[in-house]
Amino acid sequence: MFLSSDSIIKATFEDKEASEICLKCGVCCILDTHHCPVQHDSKYHPKYTYVYDILGSNSPVDNENLWQCVSCHKCEELCPYEVSPVHFIEQVKAKAFRMGKAAEGIVSEIQSIIGSGYAFPVTDYSERQRKELGLPKIKIEFNELGIIAERTKLLEILAKYVEGKK
Repeated sequence: MFLSSDSIIKATFEDKEASEICLKCGVCCILDTHHCPVQHDSKYHPKYTYVYDILGSNSPVDNENLWQCVSCHKCEELCPYEVSPVHFIEQVKAKAFRMGKAAEGIVSEIQSIIGSGYAFPVTDYSERQRKELGLPKIKIEFNELGIIAERTKLLEILAKYVEGKK
């Protein structure tokens, strides 16, 4: 099991005991309301939760379900042990991204956000809708996200990712 690696546990959880509690608990996934949105997928149930699927995977970076997490932090909010699996999942996503294993939709969204500041492209259709509603035209200007992406090396990682996919 992936979490048996001491270096991974030290990098993600306070201690091995906390990670084992997380794998066995499932409170963030099994409550009837206000739980992990991914848990609504029919493949998950109280005995096989999304968190267990990812944390219990032999290779979380290769687990196609990793990208279902929307980082809503519901698990952190609900965790009675303050383990917060979202932090681990976010670290695994970052590692998968650096390894060129991100879902294509994620890469496209990152490019859109860095380029325009918006998660979704501004299209002629959306501009027509805005005009009909009496809303101002969206201004797309260079934004600080580009600077942040450059300084954090995200642009470099993104370029390597895109180049590796060619």
